[in-house]
Amino acid sequence: MKNKFLLTLFLGLTYLSQAQTTMENFSFGAVADTITNPTKGIWKRHSGTGFPIPYATNSLSFPGYASSGVGGSANFTFRTASSEDAHRRVISYSSGNVYISFLLRMSITGGTTADYFFHVLDTSFLTAFRARVWVVDGTAANTYQIGLSKGTNTVNYATPNYNKDSTVLVVLKYAFNASVNDTVYGYVFTNSIPATEPAVPHMVSSDISQGDLAVLNAVAIRQGAVGNMSGTIDGIRVSNSWANGPLPVTLLDFKASLNEANGTQLNWSTSSEINNKGFEIEQSKDGEIFETIDFVKGAGNSKTVQRYQANLNYFAPAYYRLKQVDFDGAFEYSEVVYSGGEVSEIELSPNPFVETIKLNSNSNIDRIEIIDLTGKVLVSATINQLTAEVETAHLAKGIYFINISQGGSVQTKRIIKTN
Repeated sequence: MKNKFLLTLFLGLTYLSQAQTTMENFSFGAVADTITNPTKGIWKRHSGTGFPIPYATNSLSFPGYASSGVGGSANFTFRTASSEDAHRRVISYSSGNVYISFLLRMSITGGTTADYFFHVLDTSFLTAFRARVWVVDGTAANTYQIGLSKGTNTVNYATPNYNKDSTVLVVLKYAFNASVNDTVYGYVFTNSIPATEPAVPHMVSSDISQGDLAVLNAVAIRQGAVGNMSGTIDGIRVSNSWANGPLPVTLLDFKASLNEANGTQLNWSTSSEINNKGFEIEQSKDGEIFETIDFVKGAGNSKTVQRYQANLNYFAPAYYRLKQVDFDGAFEYSEVVYSGGEVSEIELSPNPFVETIKLNSNSNIDRIEIIDLTGKVLVSATINQLTAEVETAHLAKGIYFINISQGGSVQTKRIIKTN
């Protein structure tokens, strides 16, 4: 039946009501610590003692996910001894659909007895745990299954087995309903994100024995005592739409043209935007050293195509790239374009890649460099051929950029390393 409790709403933390998407990328600094360290001021312990939830400085990655490869990550472990469970406030919702997405990588599956490690809640009642996500050993070695319950041990499992030590994207939907019981839905993706919510969920639970939330305003990570499961969570996003939850800021195209009378014109468009403060325009004469020359304000959050244009009083050929900047300071670079005509066509395959990445061009490839998001060069090789195959098995999963030098020019492309 519907929950009839009268709740005291927290009116502090006003930023929560102003935002449209809550994001948790565990960007807590360069030194490993715990997420409940009081200096962080975000995650709070609500049960258990000892063994607080640690965070690591490395992050999880997933192709196309908005919070892929950003910040750090949180590690949870189940023990026989008491361990802390922690929650953090998110945007408050009391109606409609709420989408909660996160990246998950299980290192130890836990055993044949299932238990849950993640849920949502109302901070007025710290025992009203809803949309619980469960894990149990799969039917094959080194695999596991993911389950969902509304609030009890009645668990609905997704059919597939998921591989241990691989990253999946979990998306939950808590559906408020004023007249009947609230329902929770679950989706699990292994290699890509659909642009729209699938018609058929992988898991559903509407347990009528469990009261409904009057407000959803927190997410929680749990460390239980059943089995010995261990895993990593990263990139938690909470929003009221599919587009603002798991989908990223998506750049559709970016073009540069040079006109002798009017100078340089840049045009680009996006299919969706989340937390987008705007675009820094960077220019380079040689394709290697870039400087910021302008800024164009973004749409913030958008589910429709947004078109942008910048007119520059610059009358010589040059290279350009966009630095898309979020309100929280996170950023991402576009590919490099050239205003003086067509640059060499370069084909990268596959992308995302696993152990090798192949390059094919219609002009000689002089040299390549693969750099990480901090600008550190991880791979450097002289090619001097039209084609090349670069070994990348030693790289961790994540987002990288590859600089391709040809005849004095450099193109930069975004690449993603998966399993």
